[in-house]
Parts: sequence; structure tokens; C-alpha cells
Amino acid sequence: MKPMFTVIVPIYKVEKYLKKCITSILNQTYKNFELLLIDDGSPDNCPKICDEFKRKDKRVKVIHKKNGGLVSARNIGIKNAKGKYICYVDGDDFIRPNLLEEVNKIITDNKDLDMVVFNAERVFKNHNQILDFDIKNGLYDKKKLEKYIYPFMMYDNRKSFCKGLVFPVAWNKIYKKELLMKHYCQDERIKMGEDNAFVFECLLYSNKVYFINQVFYEYNQLNTTSFINSYDKNRFENNQLLTSYIEKNIGNYSKTIENQINAFKAYWLIMAVFHEVKCHRKLFEARKHIKVEIKKNKSLEGISFKCLPIFAKGFLLLLKMHLYTLALIGAKIVNKKRS
Repeated sequence: MKPMFTVIVPIYKVEKYLKKCITSILNQTYKNFELLLIDDGSPDNCPKICDEFKRKDKRVKVIHKKNGGLVSARNIGIKNAKGKYICYVDGDDFIRPNLLEEVNKIITDNKDLDMVVFNAERVFKNHNQILDFDIKNGLYDKKKLEKYIYPFMMYDNRKSFCKGLVFPVAWNKIYKKELLMKHYCQDERIKMGEDNAFVFECLLYSNKVYFINQVFYEYNQLNTTSFINSYDKNRFENNQLLTSYIEKNIGNYSKTIENQINAFKAYWLIMAVFHEVKCHRKLFEARKHIKVEIKKNKSLEGISFKCLPIFAKGFLLLLKMHLYTLALIGAKIVNKKRS
């Protein structure tokens, strides 16, 4: 029997959490699914753990590949998926046992769904925190998507700067394979923010999406060795790849989307500067790096100050005037207040 769902788990250096992740998937109350474990050349015991689960459960399929990054791992999963719908789970995260059962009910009750979007919670050492979910439960056809979702999807100007209405991650959404095959991220060079590269595109090209504010996913914040917690000297280059990819694929959709992409580009540039501060780089080194990278990647080109909040305008103005030291000091002050 053809599986209703394919669950894809990209795996790299997560051996501490992998068994719990896989077990949470195999313990689903809904059974008609396949599990694709994509070992992205992990140098630890992850490959061995994957093979052990494959021997125990016929629903598990393992693909071992040379390390190519998250986008590469996910894409191999998509191309090997047999399910009608695709679900992503990161190798250090976990899902609740009723995820697939509840989503299957939604799919059964609402024919021809392109996506289901659900909620998640961050898992810390001593507490959990449910993510913001400001979308009313229910089915959104194209008309409702155009009215209530798209205008605030990437950048919701009713909230803090560049906080979108839709949380831009791959794993709190289930996608019809037919949709995903047309709109998955095809630039495997993108190493940060890769979810943004296809999540918004999939939403824009969906005709029916069901939103449900129910927690089905556990977003692990305990993995301090993950990519998001380490310094990335290529952040400016990556951001240029990401924003250019998004602009190319959805930039002409509407004026509203163009404005959101503009804010998105501004936000990611500002966050690249903040990244230098958060990783405790020496001021001289950070200033030199920012100067070189902004020029090399033409990071400021094409960003309009119009419709941006005052904070963003001021920060970008400092960068435009080459006042990198002031920008870094400002980022340091803001970061200290937030911590």
C-alpha cells in the first residue's frame, strides 16, 4: 500500500538526540507512513543508529550520502519519497504521537489540501515555550490566503521588525508532494535560512491551506552544537544567495510581496551584523569583516528604506555611510538589553 505520508529526517551530528527523534516518529498512532533517514555524511554514530532502526522496522529507509548540507539532504529525501504528503523532522527534534493521525483527519475532511500548518513549542532545559500562532484555525482557500495571510506572511508590520505572520520553518508544515516537487529549494549552496527559500513559495502557490494552532512538534533548544549556535564567516554571502533566490522565485508575485522581500533583505543584513556581536568577535575584526563582505556581496544594493521602521532605517544608514564601528556598538547595546 502506498504510504499517505513520507517523513524526512536530515541527519548530521545529532547522535545524542537521534534515537529519541526516530522513536517519536515510529510511535505515531497513525501507521501508514514511510520514514526516510538521510545521513548527510555524519561523522559520529548517526549512520549506525539509522541502520539499526532500519533493521527493526520495515517503514524505515536509510540513505547514506556525502555531506552536502541540509538542503541537499532534504532534496534527496523529496526525490525518493513515495507518500502523497511530506513531513520534515530535524534529527535533534521530536514529534508528538498524534501528529500524523490529526493531520490525516484534516486532509480527509478537507479535500485537495496543499498544506497543513500547525504549532510547535521550544524545549529548553527547565521549561517549554509555545510558539506564537496568530492565525485563526481553519481552512484558507485562495481568497482567504490573499486577504489574511499573504500581506503579512514574511513581514507583519503590526509586530516587531520583520517578524512574519508565518513562522518560516519547514518542520511545522506538511506539504502535498506534488506542490513541493515544483517549489522545493533548488540552491543547495544556501546553508542558513534555507527554509525561507521554499516555505513562502509553497504558500504562495497553494490553493488550500489548513492552519491549526495545536502543538504537534517539539523544537529542541538544547543542542548547543547546532549550526545556528556557531560563528559563520560566510553569513553575508549566504544571505545574498538566500534573498536573491527568494526575489527570483516570488518577487514578481505582487507589490505586497515585493515590499515584504525588501524588509526581509534589510532584516537579514542587520542580523548578519548582530551575528558578529553575538559570537563575541573582536570589534576591529568584526568591522573589517563587515566592510569587506558588504562590498563583496553588494548587500545594501536594492534595499529601499521606504516602509521600514525607524530602527532599521537608522541601522542601514550607518552601514551605508560606512560607520561600521557605530553599527556594531549599537548592535552590542541592543543585544545586551535583550539578554
